[in-house]
Amino acid sequence: NMQVTSGTLGLSTASVKLVGVDGKEHVACAVGTGPVDSAYTAVDQIVKVPVTLLEFSMNAVTESIDAIATTQVVIRGESNQMFTHALTGETIQRTYSGSGAGMDIVVSSLKAYIGALKKMLGFNS
Repeated sequence: NMQVTSGTLGLSTASVKLVGVDGKEHVACAVGTGPVDSAYTAVDQIVKVPVTLLEFSMNAVTESIDAIATTQVVIRGESNQMFTHALTGETIQRTYSGSGAGMDIVVSSLKAYIGALKKMLGFNS
């Protein structure tokens, strides 16, 4: 669950509630440069794992005022997870992707970010 406030008069704020694997609810509030930034910052406060957002892209799947937005993100954890590429032998830092869709661009963005985080955290455990 999340709630975001944004506009031209001040900073964007987000409140995010996530349920952990233990079933416990975690809530965080954050301020950011925009609604997506504030939502991502709130999630980062809950997860407490350093993450770098490498790629962010959004597209409208349908036309009109109620268009569905799809979001794709690529993140990297800061734990320096390296692996050797099987074909090239090159050492590469592991990245994780996520995608989301929805009529609200912030919801779509948050789904993508949380999806990538779940992959990263699942791989690390």
